[in-house]
Amino acid sequence: MFMFIGIIAFLAFVFFVFKGIVSLFRRKNWKRDFLMGVGSFIVFAAMAIIDGTVNPPAEETSKQEEQQANEEKKEEAEPTKKEEEQKDESASKEEPKEESKKEEPKQAQPKPAAPAAKGVPAKVVRVIDGDTIEVLMDGEQKEIRMLLIDTPETKHPQKPVEPFGPEASQFATETLKNKTVGIQVGKEKADRYGRILAYVWVGNKTYQEMVLEKGLAATAYLYNDLTMLDEFHEAQDIARNKKIGVWSIPGYAHVDHDHGFHYDEEPKADPAPAPKPKPATKQTPVPAPASEPEYFQNCTELRKVYPDGVPAGHPAYDSKHDRDKDNYACER
Repeated sequence: MFMFIGIIAFLAFVFFVFKGIVSLFRRKNWKRDFLMGVGSFIVFAAMAIIDGTVNPPAEETSKQEEQQANEEKKEEAEPTKKEEEQKDESASKEEPKEESKKEEPKQAQPKPAAPAAKGVPAKVVRVIDGDTIEVLMDGEQKEIRMLLIDTPETKHPQKPVEPFGPEASQFATETLKNKTVGIQVGKEKADRYGRILAYVWVGNKTYQEMVLEKGLAATAYLYNDLTMLDEFHEAQDIARNKKIGVWSIPGYAHVDHDHGFHYDEEPKADPAPAPKPKPATKQTPVPAPASEPEYFQNCTELRKVYPDGVPAGHPAYDSKHDRDKDNYACER
């Protein structure tokens, strides 16, 4: 029906367009003919649209039917897939149960003790003072003198208890006693007293660095191994900059000394007044007897003869033994 009306409207459109052209040349009512042609074309277009929506093409209907058929097939296949997945899940749940029955419980194994970071493991059995300890190492009890540091005296037979000496001993006791440390023996294995010269490691850090940072020790060239001197200087600078511990007393501690700390327990008495000089008499001056110089390889050899060192002008004085340039060589 709609298609039939559309055909009539299209024919009317053609007719009025042709008539309008003729009227245009004759100049008689050509506008009316063109308006009728436009109206006929609108009617034709409307009928074509309505007919297309009411009666869709055969190709589109066939495509819609195929889509519906595919959707029905999918809906039929989905239940079967769900049933298979449920069966697989139930089977997987049952298998671990059977395997768990077969496995026997494993006994927990104790964790091995972590070895010392560096050096030979040793247990500290005694703290003698801030820089000397006794350890149990390789089945033997041995005395360890720590390299490159010196702490104030607490048990020296010829010296009083020096400031910060007890604090250094207490720090060593709290840090080391009954603990496993690493003993790294230096280039010079032992001193003249038979003590092992070593770096003492507590984990990944030396005890020497710890006590230097606290200001309870100072670096010292007591022996020949200078391997870690730069690291010890860095640790010592922390205490020096804060002026704590041995660095809180002016002139008490010195960097890289080998003669201990400068401290007097009691103030020195005022020196007695010098006697008045006698009037000079004319005498022939007698020249002082010349003494032959004495040579020693190092301070250790010199102290065997002169335990307290020698001043400048002494036959055994040598500037290479006077490291602090105080005109006194190898003083303690």
